[in-house]
Amino acid sequence: MLKKLVLMLALAFATPAMAHSDSKFIKGPNGGHIIDAGHGAQHWELVAAGGELTLYVTDSAEKPVDTTGGSAEGKVLVGGKNHTVKFAPAGGNTMKAKGDFVAAEGMKVIVKTDGVGGKSFQARLTPMK
Repeated sequence: MLKKLVLMLALAFATPAMAHSDSKFIKGPNGGHIIDAGHGAQHWELVAAGGELTLYVTDSAEKPVDTTGGSAEGKVLVGGKNHTVKFAPAGGNTMKAKGDFVAAEGMKVIVKTDGVGGKSFQARLTPMK
């Protein structure tokens, strides 16, 4: 019983300390969905408009992560259809991808990076709320 109480208290106090979460829509500085990637090693913000996705990458201290030399792939689910897109570095801490879809509320995107900031992570984002 005491173990359960301690665990419940630990979870209650730990949850507000999280910077970003997959389960909540937290709006980033560019208006997109921001999440922790790699257990907080990087913060990603995904913005969707039309058929384009823009991924902004920062480190745990919110400093820009250079995306040069990195790549990423996205699996986009929108309108009941799946689309695969390739992200390319677009200068600074951004990566861009274009696809044969139109961004819409409720769309979901799984992004998997390779070598972005020397690291590779995967996360699920919901860029439009």
